[in-house]
Amino acid sequence: MSPEFAARRARAFALVKNYHGPLKPRSDGPPWHHLDRVSKMLELVLEQEDEGPRDQRETIIVAALGHDALEDTPVTEEEIALAFGDRGLALIHGMTNRLGDDHPTEYVAQVAASEEGVRLIKLSDLYDNCTSVVFNIGSLGVKWTEEYFLPIVTPMIAALKETTFETYARSGERLKRMVLLSEALLHDAVARQKGAP
Repeated sequence: MSPEFAARRARAFALVKNYHGPLKPRSDGPPWHHLDRVSKMLELVLEQEDEGPRDQRETIIVAALGHDALEDTPVTEEEIALAFGDRGLALIHGMTNRLGDDHPTEYVAQVAASEEGVRLIKLSDLYDNCTSVVFNIGSLGVKWTEEYFLPIVTPMIAALKETTFETYARSGERLKRMVLLSEALLHDAVARQKGAP
């Protein structure tokens, strides 16, 4: 990681932590833990696959930190642009569900039609969310998982599974496989909670 990238990431992370810090904790810790994991997962995959220009990869990795900012906090677009740059703001816009979780169809269509960077962030987000629910299903419950979580993530996973990547072909396919594995483990965890052998 270059000093410039580390500085960009630190600046963005400080903004995210400031705005997400007061929010209600998730089952797996403060909301910014999720944001950091999504960003770091992308960083690992993109660095290992070594696709696309480095500056573009770094912008995607940093933007992943802010993927919930416009949706969940009162941060302004101007603040995001200062911390993430205009390109980061565009990626965050692509990740923002403007209609809320009650309208998954529109959001699925938005993300599935988005540029590769947005879809990479969403795949990393899906992986972390599904994995977190697997590990926390005892406290979250089967009812919440089946009635709230799965109706949101299942159509998104199905849509993104069908999308193609050109610049980030290996990274996209790798993240898709990770998400599908995490989804399968989630269904297994639900069945286990219901008492299936």
